[in-house]
Amino acid sequence: MIELNNIYKSFGDKDVIKGVNLTVDDGEVVVLIGRSGSGKTTLLRMINALELPTSGQVIVDGTSYSNNNRRSQIAVRKKSGMVFQNYQLFPHMTALENVIEGLVTVKNMPKAEAEKIGLDLLHKVGLEQVSNQYPSGLSGGMQQRVGIARALAMNPKVMLFDEPTSALDPELVMDVLNVMKDLAAEGMTMVIVTHEMNFAKNVASKIAFIHEGRIKEIGTPDQIFNHPKSDALKRFLNIIDQK
Repeated sequence: MIELNNIYKSFGDKDVIKGVNLTVDDGEVVVLIGRSGSGKTTLLRMINALELPTSGQVIVDGTSYSNNNRRSQIAVRKKSGMVFQNYQLFPHMTALENVIEGLVTVKNMPKAEAEKIGLDLLHKVGLEQVSNQYPSGLSGGMQQRVGIARALAMNPKVMLFDEPTSALDPELVMDVLNVMKDLAAEGMTMVIVTHEMNFAKNVASKIAFIHEGRIKEIGTPDQIFNHPKSDALKRFLNIIDQK
């Protein structure tokens, strides 16, 4: 479903991603872990062309993009749904209007048809009761679940999550993670950047440890958490355990 082939990314004279190769099969849940600044989010954003690689090839569901062809970038972007750290809902739109915006404006779907889909998706994330509320009246966890419903509305092949619980109060985290667990159980292909290690252990098909712009180790949750090979991963896990 996703192929990253020899990906490099530089910002000016700073090399951020250094020759990453990664394959994500249909239905897999791949979790990217590592210290802040290791390149996880940059790698995630390149999957849907929000960042463009300096060199290398990104393929999503058989479609690749080039840096000088915006149409090819949009074609890849349409195959994925992206959920960000900070919700990014339109404040002047209700929860339902946020969910259906892409269906109406991008896919030119009749509003009544879009609203039916939107209500079904809000039900899926446990929020049909707040369909007419504005983001300002919703908790952070609710806003993030609306963001997930909005991404799902476009019927993506892949869901990408960039630390979706990092901005949430601790008591709201599980509501979002439970929605993501349900998606995994349904077979949605997902790539997730997260610091929620217990979630990664329980949901991931495989985990990639990103260190200084490279995949230092990749394997099953058991391999990564119980049998780490590199000193870098051992140090990272020790820091996580102490928190």
